[in-house]
Amino acid sequence: MRKAAVFGLSVVLVFLLASAGAAAYPEKNIQGLIMWGAGGGTDNFARAVTPLVEQKLGQTIILQNKTGASGAVATTLAVNSPADGYTLLYGAENPANYRVLGLSPLSFHDLQPVVIAVEGAVVICVNPDTPYKTMQELVEAAKGEKKIRMATSGVGGLPYVAGAMMKNIHGTDFNYIQFDGDGPGATAVMGGHADVMPLALSTSVEYMRAGRLRGLAVLTIKRVPQLPEVPAITEIYPEYAQYLPWGPFYGVFVKKGTPDDIVAKLSEAFTQAMAEPRFEEYVKNSGGFKNGATGGEAVQFLEKFESTASWLIYNAGGAKKSPAEFNIPEPKK
Repeated sequence: MRKAAVFGLSVVLVFLLASAGAAAYPEKNIQGLIMWGAGGGTDNFARAVTPLVEQKLGQTIILQNKTGASGAVATTLAVNSPADGYTLLYGAENPANYRVLGLSPLSFHDLQPVVIAVEGAVVICVNPDTPYKTMQELVEAAKGEKKIRMATSGVGGLPYVAGAMMKNIHGTDFNYIQFDGDGPGATAVMGGHADVMPLALSTSVEYMRAGRLRGLAVLTIKRVPQLPEVPAITEIYPEYAQYLPWGPFYGVFVKKGTPDDIVAKLSEAFTQAMAEPRFEEYVKNSGGFKNGATGGEAVQFLEKFESTASWLIYNAGGAKKSPAEFNIPEPKK
């Protein structure tokens, strides 16, 4: 009887101590790992939201850019850290493709999303001197011989996946030219060294407004306010809906297994920070849109993105492994 009472008291004490620890979180500075370099989209997002989150949490978040292997270096550091909420990963969409590309055995399944903060959109852009004034004209021309030069940032990047989407639906085939990022690729298109490039809205919107790029369609279900004159792709080809929503995004993650109440406290802090006028202004200027998904909604968002991107890459011949090896379901038509 006495042993049972002692055991019961021990269980209660452990529960109380755990609860007290979670309630006190955070008790020290938090490490923030940014998977891409200074000045990029992920870095800009992290530095826009973090000061506002620090005000909500009452602790400092020490940001560090940990680049390499399409963000796999930072992802590995985050997954190898304790599951205690003191290491945050500021990331983009890249971990969805690590396994099929053979970059890392890790994926979003090794992380718990705190928030999917900002989404972007991808615009099919061409050099204004090309004869392609509509998406239909580009598609019909690309069904012929492999003559249209498409700039990409490499296998698995957003331009490559968008090209794979077009190939799956239309049977188009492009002459892919790889550049070291979207910026150099956009410059190549504007300079006439490539004809077309699917580009993030945040990268391309000012070039389009200046007449240096022509937008043919946005890979969205409805038009975006930044480019009201450019049609959404489903206005022209409804069959794209099976892959949408899809596009660049930025989010914050912790290691899977972090206590639920700590994740909830972080999610609340980021949600509150994202409601601040300063963050609203950042989103407006970035050419993106607030998402704000947390919990199960965020997990579903990541799973849909992973399904779309990994199967498109695989069907286009760019994957080292089949998504089926990782039980990634094919997108539903």
